[in-house]
Amino acid sequence: MHRTVQGLQTPGQRPVDLLLCDRSQTATTPTDRAPMPLQNPPELFDQLVADGFCLVADLLDPDILSRLRQTTDQLLDAQSEEKNDEQRSTGSMIDVGVHPIFAELVAHPGARSVLTALGCLRPKWMSGYVISKPPQSPALFWHQDWWGWNDPSSYTPLPQQLFFMYYLVDTTPHNGCLRLLRGSHLQRHRMHDEVPDAHTDELRRFSDPDHPAYQSLAEEVDVPVKAGDLVIGDSRLLHSAHANKSDHRRTVITLWYFPYFELLSDGLRAAIARPREWTGWDDAARTRVADLVPVYSGGAAPVAWNREPGELLQ
Repeated sequence: MHRTVQGLQTPGQRPVDLLLCDRSQTATTPTDRAPMPLQNPPELFDQLVADGFCLVADLLDPDILSRLRQTTDQLLDAQSEEKNDEQRSTGSMIDVGVHPIFAELVAHPGARSVLTALGCLRPKWMSGYVISKPPQSPALFWHQDWWGWNDPSSYTPLPQQLFFMYYLVDTTPHNGCLRLLRGSHLQRHRMHDEVPDAHTDELRRFSDPDHPAYQSLAEEVDVPVKAGDLVIGDSRLLHSAHANKSDHRRTVITLWYFPYFELLSDGLRAAIARPREWTGWDDAARTRVADLVPVYSGGAAPVAWNREPGELLQ
């Protein structure tokens, strides 16, 4: 039987209200909205380290949600059928560097507030994608996204890299909500071996619907959310998404942060700080995220890219 995060709630909470922002605070304008203080930041950190994920409700206000929906719909409408076929399981993989609105999201005051609550030491950001499952589209394959398994820190509790997922619509198992394997960032699961490197063209294209990468698992946890909620997860966590059986898009924007960049090895920092270009961003957008761009001035060789965990993951 599938579980949901409802099993974690306390009386009076809706399922995703594990860590609520204070809704009593308001701001004078949407763009200058003050970051709302998180309740129970230690619990936020503890759940992230132990389970590999946590939730913050109502992080995005209606204004930015509306503008993000409009922008992402335009980008998705412009996708070619060839691109859609290439990402049939994923849905889409549109780089956030194509439009300056995404710089607002990267440097959002609420996101910064969450990172501060996690005790981050000068966090950095690397990349992000618009990932949208079209109507009547198949499940996303099981996978984890960490690429630095050659580095010894990959087998320690502190997260090296985090995903920040902002869903632009309410999600349920019916329209493709996130599902995950709690604790799989620190403990080996059979899916690590059945699908050692899930980022293949075959799995993206959904070439074999019977492949174990798409299967439902008794121990999986569903994570339904409301539009504007934030799902935070360790990049090592095994996760996927249900099929979208609805008649509407299910869009999420995923951003990748390094919460403790200065604590990472020289090899990881060298790999993370490689130059990037955001072709659709203007100077204002680049300035907005300037303090979040990783920089490494040492002479270490970058850690080799490797998505497959070694034997140290037990």
